[in-house]
Amino acid sequence: MENQNLLKSKLTDFRNFLYITWKHLKLPEPTPIQYSIANFLANGDTRSIISAYRGCGKSWITSAYVLWRLLLDPQINILVVSASKSRADDFSTFCLRLLQEMPILEHLYPKDTQRQSKISFDVAPAGASHQPSVKSMGITSQLTGSRADLIIADDVETSGNTQTQLMRDKLSESIKEFEAIIKPEKSRIVFLGTPQVEQSIYNKLQERGYKVRFWTARYPTENQLKSYGSSLAPVIGNTWTHERIGDPVDPVRFNNEDLLEREASYGRLSFNMQFMLDTTLNDLNKYPLKLSDLTVMTLNPDNAPEKVIWASSPELKQEGLPCVGLQGDSYYRPMQVQ
Repeated sequence: MENQNLLKSKLTDFRNFLYITWKHLKLPEPTPIQYSIANFLANGDTRSIISAYRGCGKSWITSAYVLWRLLLDPQINILVVSASKSRADDFSTFCLRLLQEMPILEHLYPKDTQRQSKISFDVAPAGASHQPSVKSMGITSQLTGSRADLIIADDVETSGNTQTQLMRDKLSESIKEFEAIIKPEKSRIVFLGTPQVEQSIYNKLQERGYKVRFWTARYPTENQLKSYGSSLAPVIGNTWTHERIGDPVDPVRFNNEDLLEREASYGRLSFNMQFMLDTTLNDLNKYPLKLSDLTVMTLNPDNAPEKVIWASSPELKQEGLPCVGLQGDSYYRPMQVQ
């Protein structure tokens, strides 16, 4: 009994449970980056976005998080939503299998009288409810009618469903349904993903009060560091120096040679999008005409200067005008008129 109480006290820290899960899966010990994601996942805001580079294991970590939440409170309801139904089903199937295989979780495996499919399943101690303990759905599925204490949105934004403004608007409307599904008290919505376009839903969600955290594959440049701001993961931001710019942040999983091969394969633009979470360079090339190419100034209705000298220095930025362009774009005054 004393050993069980000691184990239970240690499992209040999700990182300890993640270590046990990785050991069961015969994986190496979680890296500092993975522990950082796990800590934010367990202790982040009620509305959170985990924006991490491809291949860092965020979906696997979140599967372990779902099981950890059920271990601590078997009465909660969790909804897993992905861009495709099959992707969401893979998530819940992985969780169900771990319930059966891990000794520390075997008491949660559903009884014969409970739901136990890859689409939805209950955990053994859960009381009778219309909603299963874990349910998986596609973002285009009929979300109305579901209820949950925790919603995991795993890669709901893809290159396929964000190609046009109409598709992006449809995706945004589907996501709004989450607020009607989530229960009113002690509930969370967590997004996992990589931005696909400049008008990413993850950018719009930040305007709605979501807290984003970035985990890049390399230490960012000074300009990128400014664009991430306080949203860059502390494990990267607190160890950043000029000398480390371009170095891999998780060399155990992705060393410099590996990242160079991926950059050559993906291309510079796609690599910056998928591994550096930086859409700026991509959109500068995709949309060559920008607001900063214009010169905006007050004019006399009858007379205009003969010569206007363009510039885009920070001190010339027109702060008072609303920016209707892409993120980071602005209007600028002329450097000189003649």
